[in-house]
Amino acid sequence: MLLPKYPNDMLSIIKNGLPNIKQRKKNVLIAGAGMAGLVSASLLKQAGHTVTVLEGNNRIGGRIYTLRSPFTNGNYLNMGAMRIPHTHKLVLKYIEKFQLPLSPFINSHPNDIIYINNRKISRKQYEENPNLLDFHLNKNEQGKTAFTLLQDAVEPFITLYNNSTEEEKKKMVSEYDKYSMVDFLKYNPLATALSSNAIRLISILLGIEGFQELSFISILSSVLSPLFQPDIKYFEIRGGNDRLPYSFQMELASNLFYNQKIESIKQGSNKVNIYVHDTYQHTFKTYTGDYCLITLPFTTLQFIDLLPKNSISQKKWQAIRELQNISSMKIGIEFSSPFWERYNFGHVITDLPIRFSYIPSRVNNDAPAVLLASYSWGSDALLWNSLSQSDITREVLKCLSEVYGNIVYKEYLRTVTFNWSRNSFSAGCFTLYAPGQQKHFGEEVSKPSGRLHFAGEHASLFPGWIEGAIESGIRAAAEIHMRE
Repeated sequence: MLLPKYPNDMLSIIKNGLPNIKQRKKNVLIAGAGMAGLVSASLLKQAGHTVTVLEGNNRIGGRIYTLRSPFTNGNYLNMGAMRIPHTHKLVLKYIEKFQLPLSPFINSHPNDIIYINNRKISRKQYEENPNLLDFHLNKNEQGKTAFTLLQDAVEPFITLYNNSTEEEKKKMVSEYDKYSMVDFLKYNPLATALSSNAIRLISILLGIEGFQELSFISILSSVLSPLFQPDIKYFEIRGGNDRLPYSFQMELASNLFYNQKIESIKQGSNKVNIYVHDTYQHTFKTYTGDYCLITLPFTTLQFIDLLPKNSISQKKWQAIRELQNISSMKIGIEFSSPFWERYNFGHVITDLPIRFSYIPSRVNNDAPAVLLASYSWGSDALLWNSLSQSDITREVLKCLSEVYGNIVYKEYLRTVTFNWSRNSFSAGCFTLYAPGQQKHFGEEVSKPSGRLHFAGEHASLFPGWIEGAIESGIRAAAEIHMRE
């Protein structure tokens, strides 16, 4: 039986469950209670299999993480995944299934503030006259926005790719995977090459400055792809995006085991053993099953012994050791009032250390209010690793004062940070390939190894998105369900 195709087969599985086939019931161990693990566990349990979900953290959701404490008045901040494109059908299907309320996520607005090269202008002003940022572009680049420059550079590739057969698409990925994003724009084989200043403009405005040395194919297909979808809209779950993973909790309550730090996974000819350290009870346990689904990021999987080692291919080992999980840092600040509303400002894009500042949705109109004061990725996020909490607060307020003035000091209440590169359960935030990796071991990432199966956004069609975690969870559940 063929694996389900995205999206129609998978939408049917969300609605109706895995196909009813005459296969023996299986005992499945699932490592990780992020979205991939929860989706797989739910589908396999509904199909009659026994599932045991082992989570090292004291919560579910993985990189969907909504922080409510120590904020006041019901305020919260999505420290992990915060936006859902309207084109991501699997996520929206589960949201519909659990009857979760959605709110628009305003990704950009004419009143967004751009503060770059010591110039402060609105997005509307910038789009009317991109030269206001004074980037000293080449004559043929002047008068174009960052998106237009990027579009001119990559549109020939996108058009060629979209008009190719599946076999031709694989050859294109293989050919162009050798380019980093910055090298593709600098030495463009399909269009006019861009100057260094134009590349810097694109990197800052479109948020790829912190990882522009990584794969052109990976960045384009994962991070930048929504930009090229006409009339793209984004949503968030009202009350916090973690309401989605917690919607699985009632169904899986008896199957979820928290604080289970996996030490090793050993597969034999007819079973899999997982050896864990229960960090709450301070005991060691062994779980046994027919198959194991590993949804952990490869960055953290490196610290787990997979035995016997020769049961994993060399390419799979290389993927586990080399695939990168990009750093991300979010800094939330609660202020005594939403003062930004007085200025009628939107989000803020800067070349200051805070990089991006977002105004989250609010659950009520009362003060105080929370601002996502800084959101950064890759090397930009790693900058903050050297600072103490008090130093982070001082630097963020200093950057915000460049935009809003001294009111940020007068109305400051508290700072909350979450650094995904220092999170022991993910060691980063989302997956991107380095040049050449997708060609060399990209197809190996999601392949089973004996009785071990793999899921998670890193092993999906949509790296870096909730959609990818769900897609991989459905695919892996079907793989296990259909095994003899």
